[in-house]
Amino acid sequence: MKYIWSIMMYKIYLLLFLVLPLPLSAQSNPWISWDADVVRTLNTATDIEYLNEEEKKVILFINMARHDGPLFAETFLTAYMQENQLGKNSYTKSLHRDLKKTNKLVALIPEQDLTAVAQGHALKSGEKGTTGHSGFKKRFEPLMGNPYSHVGENCSYGYEQAIDIVISLLIDEGVKELGHRHNILAPDFNSIGIAIRPHKTYRTNCVMDFGSRDRSALNELPY
Repeated sequence: MKYIWSIMMYKIYLLLFLVLPLPLSAQSNPWISWDADVVRTLNTATDIEYLNEEEKKVILFINMARHDGPLFAETFLTAYMQENQLGKNSYTKSLHRDLKKTNKLVALIPEQDLTAVAQGHALKSGEKGTTGHSGFKKRFEPLMGNPYSHVGENCSYGYEQAIDIVISLLIDEGVKELGHRHNILAPDFNSIGIAIRPHKTYRTNCVMDFGSRDRSALNELPY
């Protein structure tokens, strides 16, 4: 059974926790350990009309891991591993170590230009049934220097749900340099574009594009 959580489920479980004497734990319901106001702050994509709900949740889960890595490991990662019967290995152990060192990184803000790049790559990859970062330099060339000083890209295949996408890329099993994890937890990134689209070979693919831009001139707060 897929591990699916939503903001609405969080509100329902929180209500049950307050009114019923249920012995809920962070493992059975990861949301109960997170402050609702903090979650709302980290949910930077909530009002973005060009993203669907699952794409918005991808951004939320990424921001939660960046904001409080130890709590994310204790709650969502632990619950996910139990739910999916994942055993500990070198990748999950190193992820726990990395998350323990991750705290209060700037929340990623969705950007329409990065999303357009992600959508284009996800659509093209899906139609052709290909994988990887083909045409990376050309796709990002119009955005480099202005407004982004640095960009990165993650691609995921075969997962439809946000929690599967984010945690599989954080674990990054089989990826020697852990590039997907490093992108998600990179301190210098502050912007993101996301696209989940059908894929000819793997049914679904998700492209997340990251960017670092100077927000001081925009009078924008990091949260």
